[in-house]
Amino acid sequence: MRIHRIYCKSVSKPDKRFNLDDSESNHLIKALRLKENSLVEVFDGSGNFCLCKIIKCSPKLCVLERIGDLKLDQQPKKTLSVVIPLIKRTNFNFMIQKLTEIGVNDFIIYKADLTDQSIAKRDLSKIIAKVNEIAVNVCKQCGNNLLPSFTYFSSLVDALKNIKSNNEIYCFDTAAESYFNQQELENNLVTIITGPESGFSEKELAELININEIKMRYLGENVLRAETAPIVVSSVIRNHFGRI
Repeated sequence: MRIHRIYCKSVSKPDKRFNLDDSESNHLIKALRLKENSLVEVFDGSGNFCLCKIIKCSPKLCVLERIGDLKLDQQPKKTLSVVIPLIKRTNFNFMIQKLTEIGVNDFIIYKADLTDQSIAKRDLSKIIAKVNEIAVNVCKQCGNNLLPSFTYFSSLVDALKNIKSNNEIYCFDTAAESYFNQQELENNLVTIITGPESGFSEKELAELININEIKMRYLGENVLRAETAPIVVSSVIRNHFGRI
C-alpha cells in the first residue's frame, strides 16, 4: 500500500508530536481522506523525513507523531541552477513544475527588459507563494526530500551577480554561434540562463557576452518556447549527471 507524503518543517524538531498547518491538514483529510492512526511519510524540505502516525484528525488541525527514525538525505554533489525569466502565468507555473520534477536545485528568477507589461506588474509576493506551493506539491509526488531554493531579482543584471562563481555557466540564445553539447560539461556545478518570449534585450546580451565565464550556446534549428528551453537543457544536463 502506498504511503502518502506530507510536507511539514516541524517533523525534524525535538518534539515527536507536532501539528500540521491548515492547508496540509485540509489536504490530508479532504484530498487524501486519511483518518486517525493512518501512516504518512513527512518531510521538511531540508532533507529530513520520517514515518509518522496521525494522532488527531480534524479539518483545521491534524496532530502527527514520529514513529520511525528521522532520516536525512544529503545535499547533492552535482547541482543544477537555472536563471529564468518571469513569463505568462500558466507557462511560468508549468515551467517551475517540470524543472522541479527534473531535479533543478536552485531557481534564480528575474524580470526581463522585454517582458510584457502585464507580467512586470505582477505581485511578487503572490509569485513567491505560488512557486513554493508548486515545489512542495512536486516533491510530495516525486519523493524528493530537498526543496529547491528560489531567489528573485528585478533585472537579469542583478540576477547574474548572484550566480555562484564556481559554477559552469551556459546561456542559451538563438543568435549564439556554438551548438550545446553535453559532452563539453566539465563541472558538477552547472548554471543555465534562458530568456523570455521576446528574447534578451541588447543591454542584456551585451552584459552576458561581457562576462567571460558565460558560454553562449544555441539548441538547434527549432526555436523553443521560453518555458520549453530550460526544461530541455535541464533534462540533458540531469541525464549527463546520471539522474535520469
